[in-house]
Amino acid sequence: MIDSLALAPRTNAAIRPWRNLRQLALALSLAAYFLCFNWGSLRVHFPLDGLGNISYYHEFSSWRLILSNFLPWRGDSRPLGALYYIPIFHFAGLNPLPYQAVLLAILLANVYWVYRFARELGAGEVAAGLAALVSCYHAGIANLYYNAAFVFDALCCFFYLATLVYYLRVRNRGHILSTPQTAIFLLLFLCALNSKEMAVSVPPMVLVYEWIYHRPANWTTAALLTWIKGPARVSLIAGVLDLLDIYGKVSGPTAMTNSISYHPVFTLARIHDFQRLAMQELFCSWAWTPGWRQILELWAVLALLAWWNARRRPVLPFLFWFLILVPLPIEFLIGKSEACLVLLMVGGAIFVAVLFADAVEAFAHFLAREFRLPAVGRPLVVALMVSSAVFLWVREQRSLRLSIGGAPMTSLGFESWDLIQQMRASSFRPRPGSSVAILEDPFVDRLDMYRIGRLWLRDRTVNLHVAGQGPLSPEALAKMDYVFTIENRKLIQLK
Repeated sequence: MIDSLALAPRTNAAIRPWRNLRQLALALSLAAYFLCFNWGSLRVHFPLDGLGNISYYHEFSSWRLILSNFLPWRGDSRPLGALYYIPIFHFAGLNPLPYQAVLLAILLANVYWVYRFARELGAGEVAAGLAALVSCYHAGIANLYYNAAFVFDALCCFFYLATLVYYLRVRNRGHILSTPQTAIFLLLFLCALNSKEMAVSVPPMVLVYEWIYHRPANWTTAALLTWIKGPARVSLIAGVLDLLDIYGKVSGPTAMTNSISYHPVFTLARIHDFQRLAMQELFCSWAWTPGWRQILELWAVLALLAWWNARRRPVLPFLFWFLILVPLPIEFLIGKSEACLVLLMVGGAIFVAVLFADAVEAFAHFLAREFRLPAVGRPLVVALMVSSAVFLWVREQRSLRLSIGGAPMTSLGFESWDLIQQMRASSFRPRPGSSVAILEDPFVDRLDMYRIGRLWLRDRTVNLHVAGQGPLSPEALAKMDYVFTIENRKLIQLK
């Protein structure tokens, strides 16, 4: 498709400065829009899940924090998250601002990856820019932008897209990945796997890309074997990493699938529940409750649009399979929505953006031909229509953002924030190997006070007992080196 913003044919040398300036303007505009919508999230407090994540990784030894990222068969839960939480905790402790700032930096980098991903798939600049705009803020996955407990989804999106962009960039130049390039690809993929389980769909998506963009010229056995040994080779090697990771997640007494939240149930009811939630979130239409008829009709329309002109637009059938395969690791789990749908949002945004850009281009061409517009007329029509769509999108997202900006965003972490402030202000540091008791527990979940206390003490050798673990006998209490209580949510040292 001819770039709708080009006014006349030019040489590459003449086009390059204008293109660079245009891309710089787009990057600055997207960054400004992203910060405008998300800057306020720097004021949020710690979610209890986030504190639980820090506490979980804080118990790891330094060697385990590093090695668990290279031993997927062990089944350690999302070990790359430790490289986010623990360095920040080391320098910032229980100050939530740095955690949120780093999360926003990751999400802003994801905007870039969305743009590059769309371009490498063959989408035009307009479509890629629109998809990047959508990824700056989408109200259907709003908790991704203000809740650092969902950093796993942000990291998975980052490395998932980085892995595919790296692969596509090499393949679009007509090369098969060399051994060093394969190693880099596998390292990026391993980082994605260590971020969140949805990354297991990377090898199938690479295989889909090869089949759609570089399929064998014929169906002979020799041609298929050549294709498997060549273009399909990297995806098959990555599949071995997949199997090791899946083995770690489903086997052993500490397997992730032992938890009810991560135990898949392969039923049609689970598929329906996931599809309903996904459509409500991605379309920002929570009052709508789609049934099977609406779900099947939507997928039929997507399939028709994807294959209507598949030869000219291979990006669309690729994205159709992207929307099918990417959510499979979470589609049979309970209630996975909002931030968990970030990769689906990316795929859907590029799909719709490509269709919209093509429709705008066709309509502008029709108007230019029918009304004999001057040379500048068609790009002006395109610019007007794209600007109108951007205005409507931003206005709708701003309206939704304002409703979310009150509750739940500003109320996040209210259960623990007053105690955390007192702990941060305290100069108390227990002796290594000592015992600390906290006699009152304001939390419903007995683990919450324990986790917060462990992070406050910052010493794995200290023995901590909280009220949620049960009362202490007078003898055991007397042996405690330090005793605290909480009265009217005030932390008081008794001993």
